[in-house]
This record gives sequence, C-alpha cells and structure tokens, in this order.
Amino acid sequence: MKMNTLNPAQQLCLVMSRIYDAKLTTVSGGNLSLKDKEGNIWVTPSGGDKGRYQASDMLKICPDGTIEGKRKASMETGIHRSILMDRPEFTAIVHAHPPALVAISLMHQLPETAMLPWIAQQVKGIRLAGYGCPGTEALRAAVARAFQTDINTAILANHGAFIASEKGLSDAFAIFQNLDVSVRIQAKAASLTGQMPHLISKEKLDDYHSAKAPQFEALAVGERTQKEREVRKSILDLAGRAYNRDFLTSSVGVISARVEEDLFVITVSGADNASLGDEDLVLVKGYMAEKGKTPAKSALLHQKIYEENPEIQSIIMAAPPNAMVFAVTDLDYDVRTIPECYIVLREMKKFPFGSTINGQKELAAYLGPNSPVAIVENDCFICTGSSVFNAFDRLEVAEFSAEAVWNVKLLGGHPISITENQIIDLKKNFGII
Repeated sequence: MKMNTLNPAQQLCLVMSRIYDAKLTTVSGGNLSLKDKEGNIWVTPSGGDKGRYQASDMLKICPDGTIEGKRKASMETGIHRSILMDRPEFTAIVHAHPPALVAISLMHQLPETAMLPWIAQQVKGIRLAGYGCPGTEALRAAVARAFQTDINTAILANHGAFIASEKGLSDAFAIFQNLDVSVRIQAKAASLTGQMPHLISKEKLDDYHSAKAPQFEALAVGERTQKEREVRKSILDLAGRAYNRDFLTSSVGVISARVEEDLFVITVSGADNASLGDEDLVLVKGYMAEKGKTPAKSALLHQKIYEENPEIQSIIMAAPPNAMVFAVTDLDYDVRTIPECYIVLREMKKFPFGSTINGQKELAAYLGPNSPVAIVENDCFICTGSSVFNAFDRLEVAEFSAEAVWNVKLLGGHPISITENQIIDLKKNFGII
C-alpha cells in the first residue's frame, strides 16, 4: 500500500501497523500525528490495539482546536501539537518505545549519530528531554523545550523517542526505524568488543553525502521479455522477505538483478522497501534508464560489478543489524562458524567507508563466485549471487551467523572455528575451489 495514495487517517493506521509489526512498540504504546495541507492535525487515539487501528479510529484536530472523531485523543496529543505549532515546518511526528531507544533513554544518553551515513543525514540534531509523567504538563513542556532548538529527534529520559519530519509520516517512520536499528548495532558492537563502534569523520560524511547521483538519459523500453518479468517478480518477492526479516528498512537497502548482459533492473531512488511495487523498479542500461524513473544512487556500482563479473546475476546492498557489528568495529567476520556459513559465504573482505562511491573498481574486482560478499565499513554488506534468491541466501546466512556469534557472547563463551582440516574436507565434498 503506497503512502501517497492514502488519506491522513489511513496513513496513521499504516505507519502504526508498521511500527507494531516491526516490534518497535507494544499494542498499547506510542502515538503518531500528521498535519494536512489545511492545517488540521490528525492523531492516533488513546488506547486500542496499535497494530490493528482502523481509519475511523483516528481523530482530526482543527486549527481552532475543535476535535472530530469518536475516540479519545492520545494522552500525549499535547506534545504533538506543541511541536507542530512551535516548528511549523514539521508535518509529521512518530513516538513509540522500541527496546533499543528505550535502553538509551534509561541511560539518559544519546545514540551515536555518526556511525552510519544515513543516520548522520536523517537525524538533524538530537537532544535528551527530561523525565515527565506520561500525559502531564511536565512531560509536554520538557519535550517542547527540546524541540525549540534546531533538532528533529528527542530521546525522552526513561521513556522513548519523539521524531519529527518536514517530509511527512513515511519519512518520520524511516528515521525512527533507522535510528532503532543503529542503536541495536551500537549496543551489540559495544557488547562484543567492550568498546564503542567506529564513527565516521565529518570530512568523510561530507564527501559521501556531496557525491552527486548519476544522471541518466531516457531508455527506450519495449515489451518486457519473460526474463525481465521473472526478474522483477523475484526482486519484489525477496525484497518483501528481506524487509520482514529486518535485513532492509523502509529506506535503507537496494536490490538489483541482471536481465541481459548489459541490462539490469534495480530499485528506484527513495524507494519504500516496506511496500515495493513494480513501479519502484527501473530498467538500466549504461547511462540510460526508464523515462520518469531515477535509479538508486548506487546504480553505477551495480553496473560496474555486472560488467566485471558475468557470472553475477544479482546484487543486494543492505545493513542487517547483527552483521553490521562487523562493519562498525575491528572485528573480522569469521566464516568458519558452521559448514553452511563457509559453503555459502566463502570469504569476506572489508573495504573502507566511501568505497561504494570512490572504490567501485576495487569492489567489482573483488566480488565473484569465491568471494561473493563484501563489507563496506560503516555502510553496508554487498551480497552477490547467481540469482536474487542466491544473493538473498547469502545475506540471510551472513546475518544469522553474525547473530550466532553474538549469542555466544551472551552465553559467556568464545566461538570455536572450524579447523583447517575440516575446511579442506568441506572444499573436497562441495567442490569449492
């Protein structure tokens, strides 16, 4: 379901169900608001099942303060109204209590925002708001004071987070979801290493975000071949799985697949991975793309990998939270955990942050059948395969194996790697060169 096709009440329902389904709130926690073009503020009601709201449950607060709706407004509606009135540029607010953000709030600290490039870009200032009893003037005032400064994110002491967006509810949710993932990565990195994760310097962040997206000419598109239809269907199916399994977020992650030697399909720039449709896929050939569609910024990297590796048929770039621990620390990703991990992943090399832009040649030269996965520091995992399914399998194995290593830490032990003789046996039995 596309956000831009929904009215305000429907948008609130959809985003709240996404928050609940992503395990970022309980059935009774959290509230949302959305300001429409007429200046009305739409809010979620008090109580009820957050994962199963209906549009008729939502309330509309008119500019004169009149409330329309059959339910009682959320006890934190006053906070939403204060933020939207004090900061008229904002159009939507997300508030909930995901465990990772609550953990930070219990420490009365702020998450690292220079660990991942999209967090550094999306979180335009963050502050800690003092504690206040829910539904009270004290809490409203504390959050309002935080948002009177130039921020879009507030961590509430012993509570959760408020995130506001100028672009709308979908964007506010994306920031909220990405920040939660970021804190989970930060927490696991600290647990495994006893140290804080590596951060990206301002200079490198500026270079990363200032890199211009490639310009594409219009590609003449004819009737779709059977292969293209199959490729598109596979991307949409496995993108949905990847989102549901927490490998992609609504705004982070790109998938592509080859149709012909120099022709591939890739997700569009700004795609909502939570609701990808055929219109979110674009055909690319060289510096040409389907008219009216803008490929993901990494399209030229995908193209370079396909050019250098004819055996690669699909590429997935993602930031799965367990595996990303190895991207933000000095820890090496050991593929010698279980046989499946070695058989599927083979080996894994780290590349410096910024390589997706400035090191495309090196990445393309490294990736191949015997080295199908690359880690880009503080950025992503790049998984390649002979099909979308094969690339997805590698992403899934990388994430599951990383989680297993973290669970070893929780059990108070140390992972014991497969021996060299056991690796030789695996190579012999599975024909690994």
